[in-house]
Formats: sequence, C-alpha cells, structure tokens
Amino acid sequence: MTTIRPFDLSGKVALVTGSSQGIGAATARVLAQAGAHVVISSRKIDDCERVAQALRDEGLQAEARACHIGRMEDIASMGAHLQSVHGGLDILVNNAVLSPWRTIEDIDPGLFAKTVDVNLRGYWFVSSEAVKLMKPRGGGSIVNISSVSALHPEKMLGLYGTLKTALIGMSRAFALEYGPFGIRANTVLPGVIETKLAEAFDGDARERILQKTPVRRVGRPEEIGWAVLYLCAPAGAFTTGASLVVDGGMSISML
Repeated sequence: MTTIRPFDLSGKVALVTGSSQGIGAATARVLAQAGAHVVISSRKIDDCERVAQALRDEGLQAEARACHIGRMEDIASMGAHLQSVHGGLDILVNNAVLSPWRTIEDIDPGLFAKTVDVNLRGYWFVSSEAVKLMKPRGGGSIVNISSVSALHPEKMLGLYGTLKTALIGMSRAFALEYGPFGIRANTVLPGVIETKLAEAFDGDARERILQKTPVRRVGRPEEIGWAVLYLCAPAGAFTTGASLVVDGGMSISML
C-alpha cells in the first residue's frame, strides 16, 4: 500500500503572483518548505530576487521572475518560461492585487480599468495560461486569494471588495470546467492580516476589528499560506470549487 504524505509538494512547480511581500511571500515560503520549487513573481525583478534569494539561503528551491499580470504580454511570457524551463506548472496562487482606498464615487474610469486589469482580468488569464500547462501533467491546483471583503464590504474598499467577490465565481467556473482534467480551483478569503493593507486601519479601526474577531487578534501571513498548502497538497485532493474563510471568525461575529 502506497503511503501518502498529505502535505508533501516535492517535485511540484508553483507560481505565486504578488509574492515579493506580505501574504504572497509568506505563501511562497510555506509551499517551498513543503518541497515545491516556487517562482517568486511581481512587477519588480529586484523585489522578486530578494525574496527568492532569502528562500534559497534557507535551502529551499526558488527563482525570481518579473510579471505584471495587468499586461497580457507579461502573462504570455511567464507561460512560455514555465513551459520551456519547467515543462509546465502544477500550482498557481493568484495573489497580486491593487487596493485603491477610495469612496465609490471617487473611482474614475481609469482607476476602475486599471484595478480590473490586475484584480480580475489578470487572475483570469494567468489561470487560463496555467491550465494549458497543467493539463499535460495530469492536473494541478489553482488558488485565488480573495478577502472577507467579498462577503462583508468595507467602506473605502468598494471596488476591491467587488472584484474579490468575482473571484469566488471564477474559481467555481474553473473548477467545473477543468475538474475532468484533474485541475482543482479554490478560493481563500483572508480576514485582516498583518500586511501593508492592514496598515491603512488607524488605531480605533483596528480596535473595532479586534472586537469583531472572536480570536481577538489579526492573522499572520503564513496562516494564509498554510490554508493554501492544504488546497494544493494531496490533503485537498477532493476539494474544488470551495471558498475557505481564514479570518479568525470575524465574518461570523455579530458584534
């Protein structure tokens, strides 16, 4: 009888977009610690190389590759690189994001289009490229990083929350269409995590958040990485089209 290691990613190639900091960087580290070769990706190659080198210094497998997912040519270039160098892809974590802090009426058409290009169109076409690379390998896993803002909108983050809601539908659509090819697609909905986005909340707002969170703390970036690991590893092999909320219970609080 074959022994299955439920969280082992040895031999897998994983692309994590927006992984030069925050949740993306922490998730890349978690996947690398599980044995995956991770591709660190964001707009600036220097930032990517800094994170990749830190992982290599820990004895992990990582490389840096610049990719602005708001640009179709960058997505095509990434796909060609993954095919030529690695022969395909096993794991995609869509994490890159724009977070405009504006009222709804202050969102002009230019900012709207720019945000959609990254937060939705980019996710869609990176995923479309990924499934082409996963099919010949017999399957793969796509994880879209959404937010509890998809369930409970926040003022000043209306556009951000709207597009995060769309990712839930996108994951379900990909899960349905590509399940027969062994490709799974899921969504992770983080609550308030110690990242640059969380710095936008002042002291009073942060205290209100803590009071709404049953565990009475904000989350750590690696805790999102552990949720992603489950969805990408053999442990999550029967999980697809799902939305996993990781928010310390904030979304169920009635306070």
